[in-house]
Amino acid sequence: MNDEPYKLREIFNREMAGTHEVLYIADKLVQVFLPELYAHLEKQTVHTSMFSTQWLMTIYTSTFPFDLVTRVWDLFLSEGWKIVYKTFIALLVHAREDGDLINKNMEEILSYLRHFQSKVDGEKIMTSASKIPLKHRHIQKYASEFRKLMEGGEMHVHEVIQRFLTFDDSTIASANSQLKKVHRFIRLKKQSDVSVQDFSPKMVPVAFEAKLAVMISDALSPEECAELIQRAKDQSYDDVLIRQDGMKASQHVAKCSRAIVKDFDLAEELFQRIMDALENIPELAEKFVDAPWMKKKVDTPLRATGVNDNLHFLKFGVGESIAPLRDSTVTRGNETSCVTMHVYLNDNFKGGVTSFKGDRRYFDIKPKMGSILIFDQDLRHEECEVTKGKRYFMRTDVMYSPRPVIESTAQ
Repeated sequence: MNDEPYKLREIFNREMAGTHEVLYIADKLVQVFLPELYAHLEKQTVHTSMFSTQWLMTIYTSTFPFDLVTRVWDLFLSEGWKIVYKTFIALLVHAREDGDLINKNMEEILSYLRHFQSKVDGEKIMTSASKIPLKHRHIQKYASEFRKLMEGGEMHVHEVIQRFLTFDDSTIASANSQLKKVHRFIRLKKQSDVSVQDFSPKMVPVAFEAKLAVMISDALSPEECAELIQRAKDQSYDDVLIRQDGMKASQHVAKCSRAIVKDFDLAEELFQRIMDALENIPELAEKFVDAPWMKKKVDTPLRATGVNDNLHFLKFGVGESIAPLRDSTVTRGNETSCVTMHVYLNDNFKGGVTSFKGDRRYFDIKPKMGSILIFDQDLRHEECEVTKGKRYFMRTDVMYSPRPVIESTAQ
């Protein structure tokens, strides 16, 4: 617990540099994500450290409900401090709305924040936290900023806490403008526009069991799909041609073009859209998150942690295809891939279906622009030949890591 991504020892050492770094990052995140509330707190001379110290240094174990604490710690042990900061922002969003903090003075604000902690709904807060568009790069940015200030001798630890922007109307407008740039994608569709089709039962005749296969329609807007296609074109495609020994010149295992883009933020955004789409389908969400079929292969329960940020953009012209195959497992540290993800970027072509293959049966899925298909990597599938036009889609993996086990001892 003393190394990345936890680094708890630095919080409690003599200098408490880790403590001040955490408080510095938290303050900056409030400034970015809740600029109007931040401005009001500054006006009322309420510094975020007045309440964040107890929350963050104990990682909410001090006075918050047990259901919130266990959920935060479950994710903290898996991914580190990001969930702690996301929960911090979600709690302030709740406090702003429920406690009407914008219209309270200093004494009223601090009094409310002292008493509301034990009454929050853990499930509601964690749902809100999961939708906060916080990325690792935001945390890393402010951590680096803090360390440079300290290493450069520009200020001492106690001075860091005092050095923050004074907000006026123009500063708030600027912060709001910057917040809109946090995502490459602007959500152009309401969540209600997204629909989910569970094809798992259709896999029984093909694979002899209901393996995970789910289509999330309208997960991306047409504008977002066009942007991704253009981004891959800017990266430039390389030809992919794979033949097995003995094949004729006209035969191939795979023939298409590919551009590989590494983008952590985009991967996180796509993972979040899957989670949002499955939010109201608990059984399907649990199946996706827990990968129960892997219990036969691994001893430790798994949990989905995100999407592999190596994004493969594929382009198929007429006559191009990928023969039936099972996707290889990707490993990264303690993470392993269990699920393949396709993001279909266009549908103005003919042919080019994704076909799941069994010994005698098959099941075809016709690509639909803006849809995300997720499926068990053990499913044998084919990208069928395009007969007219050009087909574009993006392929990557959903990564899983061992699920942390929190032990409790009865007193």
